[in-house]
Amino acid sequence: MRRRLFLAMIAMLAGIVIAACSNNNEQAETPAMLEVKMDVPDHIDVDKPTKLACVVTYGGENVDDASEVKFEVWKHGDGDRQMLEAKHEGNGRYSVTKTFKEAGTYSVVAHVTARDMHNMPKQDVVVGNPEQAAAEGVISDGQANKEEGHHHDGGVSMSLSSHSFEAGKPVTLGVRVTKDGKPMTDATVRFEIWQADNKHEFIDATEKGNGEYEAAAAFANKGTYSVKVHVEAGALHEHQVEQVTVN
Repeated sequence: MRRRLFLAMIAMLAGIVIAACSNNNEQAETPAMLEVKMDVPDHIDVDKPTKLACVVTYGGENVDDASEVKFEVWKHGDGDRQMLEAKHEGNGRYSVTKTFKEAGTYSVVAHVTARDMHNMPKQDVVVGNPEQAAAEGVISDGQANKEEGHHHDGGVSMSLSSHSFEAGKPVTLGVRVTKDGKPMTDATVRFEIWQADNKHEFIDATEKGNGEYEAAAAFANKGTYSVKVHVEAGALHEHQVEQVTVN
């Protein structure tokens, strides 16, 4: 009886060891991923040197020997694109300093190659005050098929109804959405709102017809807020970030 019990205990221990080895092998086989976290301001002043940066990690560890890190920058509505080579600052952080000469909405893409992988996150930024950016970003319907500006790769254009609001009072956020110059209907539209590094708030919009979407909102504090409009319809997902002033 004791011999059978002893053999049973050995078999149980062997099973535990095998299971542990199997789990360790499964964990070891899980590939590490190249992660790139953008560190770029949402709002940038005109003619002020600004640092564009990103932090690169692989498997949770800082990457200090990336093969290549570059920042691609272009202004919406302008076909010219800059490719700026970043310098390593240490602790997986890479950066470049750029001075924006014109107000408007820009896209910044970090092109990172490391560990035989490539990652290219994108962030939209607004240069100048909201009124300047809105004026610089205006694109006519005749230009829409040729330029990017508020006109995105999917042919979707978004235009906020207002860039100025009053603090502490209920307001209506409105946006007009068109696709290939025509009102876009039956889309899912959401507003993402935040101020500086504060928490992001998501608000679902309601379609009012003729490509117009609205949502009730409130801005608690005075200052500049970022408003990102998300538009989804089937496989299409476009977004655009703008700055608004709250008085």
